[in-house]
Amino acid sequence: MTENKKNLAEFLKEKRQSKNLSLDRLSELTKIQVYYLEAMENGQFEKLPPSVYRTGIFKRLAKFLDVDESEIIKICDEEFHTSEAFSSVAAGAQKKLRFVLTPKKLVIFSGAFLLILLSSYLWYQFNFLIGPPNLAIEPREDMIVNQASLSVKGKTDSGVSLTINGESIYVSPDGNFSKDIQLAGGVNIIEIKALNSFGKTTKIIRQIFRQ
Repeated sequence: MTENKKNLAEFLKEKRQSKNLSLDRLSELTKIQVYYLEAMENGQFEKLPPSVYRTGIFKRLAKFLDVDESEIIKICDEEFHTSEAFSSVAAGAQKKLRFVLTPKKLVIFSGAFLLILLSSYLWYQFNFLIGPPNLAIEPREDMIVNQASLSVKGKTDSGVSLTINGESIYVSPDGNFSKDIQLAGGVNIIEIKALNSFGKTTKIIRQIFRQ
């Protein structure tokens, strides 16, 4: 019934629909953000929080969908382990490859290296002019906190329009910005988006778990 991500996703979606529940309503009942519910129904389980928090999400979901939580957790874990095992096998195969460097190959690689350097420089210049805006933020990664609020700050290009969770944020002439975000219990999704005058955007998403 649930042999792979696709089937598991369909199974969860069918269970929800059989209860005549929308994603928004299910989110209200389970306190699971719509972002995660959509990810599960699309088979994108890699977007879920770490394993220890996924267990809590599946337990709450199973309660309202009359689903066997242990079965879902087991299948999801097996999928992740299978994916990791495949990556390990691929990495091991790469280590076995041997390469012999000859003068002819050295000339070819030197020329290719110079070409790559030139292409990278030209691409950098082109991307700087019409590419998406630069964006760096703190916190630099997903994290677990105890406090009720979190200061999100960072730097982007001057003159861009910046939003945090859809709210417009002031950006100083030198590109700096900051915003205090109120955190709900559990997982909080913080989306920072920068839009430049060319219509190019850069988006960063942080997942903050408040204990």
